[in-house]
Amino acid sequence: MHKYNQFSNEENSGYRIDLSRNFRSRKEVLTAANYIFRQLFDQEVGDIVYDENQELIYGNNAYDEVPLQQPEAELLIIDKEDKEDEDNEQDNIEQLEDLEKAQLEARAYAKKIKTWIGHNEEEPFEIMDKRTNSKRTVEYRDIVILLRSMTWAPTIMEEFKKQGIPVYAELSTGYFAAIEIQVMISLLKIIDNPRQDIPLAAVLKSPIVQLEEDELASIRLMNKKGTYYDALKQYLRNGENTHLKEKLHHFYTLLKKWRKEARQGALSHLIWQIYQETGYYDFVGGIPGGRQRQANLRALYDRAKGYESTSFRGLFRFLRFIERMEEKGDDLGAAKALGEQEDVVRIMTIHKSKGLEFPLVIVGAMNKQFNQQDLREKYLLHKEFGFATKYIDPVKRVMYPTLLYHAIKTEMHRELLAEEMRVLYVALTRAREKLVLVGTVPSLEKQKKKWEIISNHPEWVLPNYFRLESMSYLDWVGASLVRHQDGELLRFEDTSASVQLPTEIISDESKWSITCIHHRKYQTIDEQNRTKKEDVETAIKKWTLMDIEADELQEEVHKRLNYTYPFQDAIHFRAKQTVTEMKRQHEIKDSYSDEAIIAPFRAPIKQRPRFMQKEKQLTKAEIGTAMHTVMQHIPLERGWDETSLHEFVAMLEAKEMLTREEGQVINVQAILAFFATDIGQLLKNAEQVEREVPFSLTLKAKEVYPNWQDENEERIFLQGVIDCLIKVDDGWVLLDYKTDQLTDKMTETELRNKYQLQLDLYSKALEQIWNEPVVKKYVYYFDRTLLLSL
Repeated sequence: MHKYNQFSNEENSGYRIDLSRNFRSRKEVLTAANYIFRQLFDQEVGDIVYDENQELIYGNNAYDEVPLQQPEAELLIIDKEDKEDEDNEQDNIEQLEDLEKAQLEARAYAKKIKTWIGHNEEEPFEIMDKRTNSKRTVEYRDIVILLRSMTWAPTIMEEFKKQGIPVYAELSTGYFAAIEIQVMISLLKIIDNPRQDIPLAAVLKSPIVQLEEDELASIRLMNKKGTYYDALKQYLRNGENTHLKEKLHHFYTLLKKWRKEARQGALSHLIWQIYQETGYYDFVGGIPGGRQRQANLRALYDRAKGYESTSFRGLFRFLRFIERMEEKGDDLGAAKALGEQEDVVRIMTIHKSKGLEFPLVIVGAMNKQFNQQDLREKYLLHKEFGFATKYIDPVKRVMYPTLLYHAIKTEMHRELLAEEMRVLYVALTRAREKLVLVGTVPSLEKQKKKWEIISNHPEWVLPNYFRLESMSYLDWVGASLVRHQDGELLRFEDTSASVQLPTEIISDESKWSITCIHHRKYQTIDEQNRTKKEDVETAIKKWTLMDIEADELQEEVHKRLNYTYPFQDAIHFRAKQTVTEMKRQHEIKDSYSDEAIIAPFRAPIKQRPRFMQKEKQLTKAEIGTAMHTVMQHIPLERGWDETSLHEFVAMLEAKEMLTREEGQVINVQAILAFFATDIGQLLKNAEQVEREVPFSLTLKAKEVYPNWQDENEERIFLQGVIDCLIKVDDGWVLLDYKTDQLTDKMTETELRNKYQLQLDLYSKALEQIWNEPVVKKYVYYFDRTLLLSL
């Protein structure tokens, strides 16, 4: 701010460049933020004057080409007016109230998110894709929930999991509170000492054993005086319910086995053994939030393994270590199951969102009070005003604040509110396309009375006293919107703000949608769907049939179970093919059949790599590659004899274009004989020669694979390399070298047919790509110094 003010004076020799345009957000997001902060910031309270030099200026005109249906900013207020006021001085009651607020807001977030995604046959919300500058359907990853702190995050995450919304948040707590971890800790406790009633009952009630309440009561009635473990063993001896005895016997057998393993083996091995033998790890993977729950169980295994890597050993010490952490109030963050790039809704603090941007932003807990704990200390320390403490009268035994204490406290309170204004500014400017503010109030009518004194305030900036007395973001935002043309819901009916206020305030260009929903509407949200999910889970656990309405899902189930992939041929043939492989596939494999047997895929490699072979003999393919290398690089403008050709091969070896073994197998006599032929002379005398010309071409599948049966117009990507092209007056001459070892029985007709397909494809590719004709096609066999015209 010092630099900003220093260079704002025109007489100063410096020059200030204001980066004032915002290219992140839609105009509706920017105008909404401007309307709020014109009324909050000033030099006295907010440390900055929010005028035309500070306001957000719309700069991304690409949004104009892709308009939204509901671009206006939203304020959603959840009204709890029928709720009796709680005593804020009782911490436990306040925590219960906050928990209820967190659940209510979580359900409000969930309903808004489901509306955006398009649940219940609603049209999904569409946003602009920055990469294509076109509309696309919103995804979970486009949505973020911003909170001032993460205290509500575990409750929100749990509610989202119940409603089937994938969610991600980095938490430093909540690990030991996870139900799957509590079940495992209880199980480990009774493995260490089974005479612990509460952990034993917890395990019996859990999905590991799955006892019902009446069954637990039946066990207890067998022995009312002893431990629950004694009652369990007595029920195994004298119980009447055969089904219950079978479940208890199975569990009791496993428990004895695990106790023996705990004394003899590693703790981490025991934990993983429990996962496998009980199926609990797989079970939690199939319930809401399964990936997160499985990650928590894996983390328990990893932490047990890490604990054993120290000097400590044993189940008892590990349990004592966890108990000491819980007694101190320490906790661990939930294991990371979802990454940042996955399709999930993100929950993060406003501070952590600095510098980031999201298409859809929900700013939650707007009515959560500012944290003023630092202002209640017995002594205060300020960077400019120094140190102040309360005065203590030892005679009267009283303590009261001094004048300096009041002064420092007042200034620290102002600085805290200025910081909260800047934090709110960060929250409201993270959205690219849609901004939603959500807050819960005890009574909207009482809030209206609080904002009523502002409804006729004629100046842009809200009064200092009001801003300094405000205790939450909602106090500021509500007071700002009470004078807006869309703020009728926040005003009493007899308020005539439109008559007394300046037009620029009441008729600001920003657009707002303000709604109030009673909290009862969220008390039973999706109760019907949740009941259905519980019925399904119960049926899965008990492996029983479900009664479903006729034809409700039968058609879909039948369709999925009888699905046949429509492109059956595509699974047997490659979508990308080489000309050499095509030639090989069309060769006759069975001497007893006149039809070509197609081998879609090459046989797997069975030989060892050459560096592992005792005798490193070159294969036929390697010899052919070496000959092609010589023909590719040999100069055509000079004459050759045996001595000069050997020198040229030695030069290629020196340049590491050939290995010594490859240089030794070069057939120098065959190359000299080639240059003595008519085609050799044509090559030497041609004005333009292209060697080793690669190409890519797509052909219809039936042209590549004769056995192709599907009628679908599939195309195959074909690749190849043409050995040599010679330019003549009326087109091109195509020449292909072959190093095959020929037998005396092979006729010229057979040799022509062997490579006819290959050269036809070369010719077809050249004519289609270069749009020039191929007038002649030749194959030259080095083994016989034989030139054949195709």
